[in-house]
Amino acid sequence: MHVDQEFANKLAFVMGGGSGIGLAAARLMAARGAAVAIFSDREDSIEAARRIGEETGARALGFVGDGAQAADVERAIHATAAAWGGLDIIVNSAAIHPYGDALSTDEATWDRTLQVNLKSMYLTAHTGIGFMIERGGGAIVNVASNQGSACSRNLSAYATSKGAILAFTRTLAMDFGARGIRANSVSPGPIATPMLQRAAELFGDGKTLDETYRDWGKRVPLQRIGQPEELAEVVAFLAGPRSSYCTGADFVADGGLLANLGF
Repeated sequence: MHVDQEFANKLAFVMGGGSGIGLAAARLMAARGAAVAIFSDREDSIEAARRIGEETGARALGFVGDGAQAADVERAIHATAAAWGGLDIIVNSAAIHPYGDALSTDEATWDRTLQVNLKSMYLTAHTGIGFMIERGGGAIVNVASNQGSACSRNLSAYATSKGAILAFTRTLAMDFGARGIRANSVSPGPIATPMLQRAAELFGDGKTLDETYRDWGKRVPLQRIGQPEELAEVVAFLAGPRSSYCTGADFVADGGLLANLGF
């Protein structure tokens, strides 16, 4: 099958699909033939789904909710499966990115970070895997971070959640491989998303966004910040048939940061 139609007749659900990597992945899979449902806490998620449908001609649904709340996730996945007859692909990209070490991070921030970044992935798997099994299997792609393998300072809650995603993904691969379900993670580095823009506003020392991105890009072996569309290609590879023998693995797409010893 040509890559342009590698998702023909596939049904995808994208948690955190309202912006950033999740939105780029949803657009790409739709352009390659998938029916795509996006779920986000952003009020414009329904409009984003409508635009995806117009741009690609694909079927698209949008849901607004809290990815850490079982009722919201169940409502969206059950509605998607009812509308389209099942589910083949789950992409999990919802995340928040607080700053602080274990001393300065309060309990509420710690809990919320683990809920949004990790629990949302459990909820989509818990709710969606049954539908995937009914269709003979499928693929789960969890967006982690290179901060889950090696971390910067003052990212206690965020880095912990991302490291846990790597382990959770391996459990999915081990537990459901015999049922035809593959599970892999993607670990981005600095990508030009709303999350990185917020970081630039906080730590850019008054520079413009472009100036900050250029400065930060110099720390990356490839000498630039990545784009959501580049990560979407990795997600699509793992969600589609080209990665049919890949499961339980983490695919790093960070411009070479993890390869850099720093001296």
